[in-house]
Amino acid sequence: MDRKSIEVILFDLGNVICPFNHYQIAEKLLPFVQRREFQDPNKIFSYLFDWQNGVINSFDTGKLSPQEFFQSLKESLKLSISFDAFVPIWDRIFVEDREVSEIIRSLKRRYRLGLLSNTDSLHFEYIVSTFPVVSELEKWILSYEVGFKKPASQIFQKAIQWAGVEPERILFIDDTKGHVEAAVSLGIRGIHFVSAQQLREKLKVFL
Repeated sequence: MDRKSIEVILFDLGNVICPFNHYQIAEKLLPFVQRREFQDPNKIFSYLFDWQNGVINSFDTGKLSPQEFFQSLKESLKLSISFDAFVPIWDRIFVEDREVSEIIRSLKRRYRLGLLSNTDSLHFEYIVSTFPVVSELEKWILSYEVGFKKPASQIFQKAIQWAGVEPERILFIDDTKGHVEAAVSLGIRGIHFVSAQQLREKLKVFL
């Protein structure tokens, strides 16, 4: 396929555009956890973010509102904290990879760009209000809005539907290898993101 074949580029959000560490949340919640068996940041982290069973999954797929999600945590962990105090603990875990933002801005002139992210409404509202580069992407395909998380094929099908081009004309960039593999299995072309410098080199191959 020729160098002009890619028409649409989809970026993952967390740890591509915005590096983050979920473990910070467990550490910051610890002082407010009154349930004895969860007075360990590792146990809080596992309860929240376990890939298969973490309670984040219901929030990330839009099954719970922010208030419902907080209430479930408050009851399960016996949190001695208000919703308004919880929100900044939950949200303020992201920074911006400015080199990736530069790449996005350089590509915007030549390609249609979208975001394909496993995220929740609280995190995404914070990110949009804090990191303007996200608003430069034409389309946001978000797990909490579509009801599916990567690597589920349904979220990629939403992206293909929006793009309106053959899957092989879409390039997907994600830091999770399994997500890239899931996209590639549907005909989308993929880059497993490691760093901004590595991404620049990989883009020379595809674009």
